[in-house]
Amino acid sequence: MSSLARAAGAVSIATLASRILGLCRDATRAALVGAGGLSDALDVAFKVPNLLRDLFAEGAFSGAFVPTLAGVRERDGDAAAFTTLNRVLSTLLVYVGLAVGLIVWFAPEIVVAITSAKFVARPEFELTVVLVRLLAPFLFFISLAVAAMGALNVFNRFFLPALSPALQNLALVAGGGALLALGLDGVEAALPWALLLLVGGALQCAVQFPPLWRLGWRPRFLPDLTARHPETRAVLSRMLPVVGGMAATHVSIIINTKLATSDVGGTSNLYYAFRLVHLPVGLVGVAVGTAVLSKASQAVARRDEAAVRGSLVEATLLTLAFALPAAAGLAALGEPIARLIYLWGNATAENAAAIGSTIRYFSVAVVFYCLVKVTVPVFYAQGRLRGPLIASLVAVVCNLAVALATHPYLQWRGLALAVGVGQAANWLVLTWMLRSTLAGVGRRLLGHAFRLSVAAAVCGLAAWGTAEILPRGDGWGARAVGALVPVGVGAVAYLGTAWICGAKEALALLDSPRNRDYTP
Repeated sequence: MSSLARAAGAVSIATLASRILGLCRDATRAALVGAGGLSDALDVAFKVPNLLRDLFAEGAFSGAFVPTLAGVRERDGDAAAFTTLNRVLSTLLVYVGLAVGLIVWFAPEIVVAITSAKFVARPEFELTVVLVRLLAPFLFFISLAVAAMGALNVFNRFFLPALSPALQNLALVAGGGALLALGLDGVEAALPWALLLLVGGALQCAVQFPPLWRLGWRPRFLPDLTARHPETRAVLSRMLPVVGGMAATHVSIIINTKLATSDVGGTSNLYYAFRLVHLPVGLVGVAVGTAVLSKASQAVARRDEAAVRGSLVEATLLTLAFALPAAAGLAALGEPIARLIYLWGNATAENAAAIGSTIRYFSVAVVFYCLVKVTVPVFYAQGRLRGPLIASLVAVVCNLAVALATHPYLQWRGLALAVGVGQAANWLVLTWMLRSTLAGVGRRLLGHAFRLSVAAAVCGLAAWGTAEILPRGDGWGARAVGALVPVGVGAVAYLGTAWICGAKEALALLDSPRNRDYTP
């Protein structure tokens, strides 16, 4: 387990820098445009290239491109790998460039398609169309960046690719600070902020290529538009099942966007709240998932079923040890945390309260998002691509059912709750499909999870009680005390309860790696 924890920790360090800067970025955005109609316009506009990025660049493409390029390098050497990289980059230049052109041309129709009739009637609609056109090239930059990042990983260069999102966020924080210093806010700040997003994407792309040049890569235009080459076909064949599953998820996102845009500030509240929820998901779920994919893949190659089971159990317990108290803390301290991070400039106390309540509804998603992130890699390691697709479809159905049922009563908060229900369904389906892999450890795993849940519940209650008795003020110092002191009290309560309950997974986080033992 110690090697898995160390591997996850290495990824987490780079991710932590990006996530912290991401929170600073979002606090700067809140200070510039608040959490109302202008912020909704920015969120909807950025969602267009972002959806396509998740679908074709980061999610499906990276998972298909890296194994293919690694195979070419292993079989035919570095020169052949660089030729494959040039072929893929050239093809991306053509197809992504075409996609960017279509987004620019059909921007009004796209905004109408993904938002509600109420949003189309709002004054922010025209600004949203302009922002969509302005942000469309972001898809171009990030697609090339993902390909270059994958190539660097194949050549065992990990730090810069993992750190590059932090550089993008740093550019946004610095640029946003300059806008604040110039006294720009509201409508005056919306277009410059969008330009900063575009600059950040270009920066994330640009920093990837000098290391590749030093490795011996030289750019050549070799488009393979009809997928004649085996490597291109291999990438496409790996992408299609993942695209299918993610497409279903993105249909859900579009429908949720339509519902959220019927409430002024709805998409903004969901955006700001999800950024906080995504912090533990990135630090825990993504990091542990990256580590477990490697370990499980090696075990599958050795046909060692016990090692696959051990990797999954270890990853699940490590994830629960972090994710459960994180979810409890967010549920208890949603508003104090939102006041600390987002109550600046044009953001009001009412905005912070709305974001805080949204965080509470999102908190259930933290645990199941993380669990899905560490369970899906086992399927990929075993070559079982259908399982995650089926689970994703079930999650979409559950998400939409809860969203449609709760939105009339909870507004955008119901959409946050629906995300957690959908991810819970996703994980339950995945776990049921892995029942043979988990044979013999299920009851003991549940026992460990129960003890961690008790400790997390005490953590949440202690944090909430502390926040209730502390005096509340609008100054930065008072807000910091109101958010951070309860976090410390909750952490002590969690570790103390874990010690009483014998939840060694939580206590082992304080031990040296050689003393860690998570075997249930």
